[in-house]
Parts: sequence; C-alpha cells; structure tokens
Amino acid sequence: MARTSVMYGRIFDAEDYILTEEQIRTFREEGCVTLPDVLTEDEVSEIEKVFEKFLSREIHVPGKDFCDMSKPFGIPFEDWSIVNCMLPTRYYPPFQNNIFERITSKIVKQIHPHLDMVKDYDQLLNKRPGKSDAVFAWHQDMGYWPSPEVLGVTETDTCTFSLAIDDSTDQNGCLRYVPGSQILRTLRQHTPLSGSRDDGHALKLEVDESKGDVIKLAPCKRGSITIHDEWVVHGSSGNMCKDRQRRTYVLAYRPRVVVDAERRLGFTHSHNDNVNWDTFGDSDDKKKASF
Repeated sequence: MARTSVMYGRIFDAEDYILTEEQIRTFREEGCVTLPDVLTEDEVSEIEKVFEKFLSREIHVPGKDFCDMSKPFGIPFEDWSIVNCMLPTRYYPPFQNNIFERITSKIVKQIHPHLDMVKDYDQLLNKRPGKSDAVFAWHQDMGYWPSPEVLGVTETDTCTFSLAIDDSTDQNGCLRYVPGSQILRTLRQHTPLSGSRDDGHALKLEVDESKGDVIKLAPCKRGSITIHDEWVVHGSSGNMCKDRQRRTYVLAYRPRVVVDAERRLGFTHSHNDNVNWDTFGDSDDKKKASF
C-alpha cells in the first residue's frame, strides 16, 4: 500500500499551515521557532495597510496603549524609537479575524492539541529607522503577567506569534533569545526599565553568558513568523539601519481558562488597565526571583 504523503508549510486552499515534527520539537526545546512563508505578499500587504493607519494615528488609540516601549511615558511622538500599539483589533474591529488570526488559530492547535487555546491579546510594533536605542530589554513574558497562583490556575502555556511586516535582521533589531531558558519554567528577577511602572511599561532582566546563557538570533523574512513561549528569555537590539524600519504584528494565545481568569481580575493587557504586574500579591516574588 502506498503511503499518503504529508504536506507541510502553507496550505492555501484551507488557509492553514502544517508544522513539521522538527518545528514543534524546536519550540519545546528552545522556547522559540521560526516558520517561513506563512503569509503571501498580497496578504501581508493588506495587513500593512491597516498597520500604517495605526502608525500615522489615523486610527486613534487612547492613552498608554499608544506609546514608546523603549522610553518613559510622555516623550513627544516625533522622538519615539519603538512605536507600540496595544490591542489593535479592540480599537479597529474590522481588523478582527484577519488572515494572520485565522492561520495562527490553526497553528496553535498543533502545538497544544489538548488545550483550548484562544486569543489573549494583540499588538503592533515598529522600530523606527536609525534608532539604536529601539531596544527591547531582556525579559520573560511571565514577568508582565499575573502568576498562576494569583489567577488560580495551573496552566501558563502561551504561544506568541510575531509576523514580520519587514524583513527582520540583526541590523534592524530582530528577535534574540536564550534557547532552553524556558525549560525550568521559573521567573528571573525583573525590574522596571524606567525606574517605576508609572514612568514606563517595560521591564528588564540580566542575561549572563558567564553563567551559561547562550544568545541566539531569530531573523525573519517578511511574511514569516516567530513563535515563542511565556518563559523563554528574549529581547531585541536597536535598529541600526538608517533606511529600514522593523514592523511586527504580535498575536498571543493562552488557554481559555487563563484568559478568563485574567479578565476576572481586570487584566486585559491594555496599558490603561487599572491593574498590572505589580498590582498583584506576587509582585515582590517577581522582584526577588533569582537567576
């Protein structure tokens, strides 16, 4: 009997993308994996049109949900280095259920087939050209979020998809991460980048190659994506290219039970929320977490 061949990669007639066993294994072992050619040029171009309406402020995003992720709040817009727009589909509902959402909703089921993974939040980011200070400090995503103990759940599993709108390279500040740093599922010590969370949203932690940290780059071509989990240590350097920006569309999935628990606490990932990571009783533990 002839074997039925298995297709991998983008399946156009089903708006699907089939992962290889190696890709799934890499995600589990390293905490991050890159998938090539997930969206077509036409599909990226349609997303790009909406993306640009946010960057130009044609679509209004209120308060701290439109900010610079590399600087304190209150910096003039013309001086921003990383333009950050939280929850774009909240502020522009026609953007909901776009092709990136539809395909990633199928990919995440291949990584976590036994969990009811749902969309938790989305985000648009742009590292402006020639901004060497457009740095995402080293962090773990769990540093930003309520702990399982606070939420009253046991799951933390997360798949964060980052779609490259522009080619992402070392020169314009592609994702970098510490492979395997997620395996112990423990939180390293985080501190506010701007002195306090009232001054700026971003957090930072220390990466120490003398203690075994190995830094790996994750360049990503336009239309391709990276996926990282909630514990892996990651960040990115500034944009050294004078004529190239680095735009990224971020979409995160978590188990429904986790998302429901977050919302009961009033935590929506909006920077305008009345709660954030240091609102909850685990904030001291996060600050004291050891390497």
